[in-house]
Amino acid sequence: MSSGDAASALRETRRPRKVPLSNPDRRREVLDAVLELLAEVGYERLTMDMVAQRARASKATLYQRWPSKARLAVAALEQHRPHVIDQDTGCLVEDLRHLLVSWLAGWTHLDRGLAIALMEGSRTDAELARLRRERLRRPLRQAARTMLARARQRGQIPDGVDADLLLEMPLSVVLMQVLIEGEQPDRALVDHIVDRALAPLLGTPPHEHDE
Repeated sequence: MSSGDAASALRETRRPRKVPLSNPDRRREVLDAVLELLAEVGYERLTMDMVAQRARASKATLYQRWPSKARLAVAALEQHRPHVIDQDTGCLVEDLRHLLVSWLAGWTHLDRGLAIALMEGSRTDAELARLRRERLRRPLRQAARTMLARARQRGQIPDGVDADLLLEMPLSVVLMQVLIEGEQPDRALVDHIVDRALAPLLGTPPHEHDE
């Protein structure tokens, strides 16, 4: 390849792609670029220019679809977020196990950086903090509260047990493993939390797992 051909090819790779963001695949491509950048540089350093370059998109087009950096970041995180499943097994301990497994099902190597970026940005960007509460936390919390309401009706939450703390405890342990220990959460961690902390607290025998 001649130097002229190489320069032409380089210009082509840098030129914005003329595929509209109404196209689901193109929108996913742009939001995947946002996720990569959030995990790499954090929320504070993320700019629309960076996204435009990484995704080969026009900055004006990005702003037309997402008027602020916070909205763009949350759209990317929503796409990345796993679908939380509220499964009614008839037992609160097993319901919690299924909820945690479905929450962690879509976690990837990016998630530690994404969690740090989200916490960092929420501290200084009020819009991001609001959108995080409204659009990222709410689905998990709603599923959990539905689950806890069923358990109360069945008498599965002992007197003196704070149901909100019952939910916060496993989520906090998972985040500590990710943020402090730098470990990828897995099914073994879920089973350990459920069988060695939640089940005894609720007076439920721990589940026996096959070796």
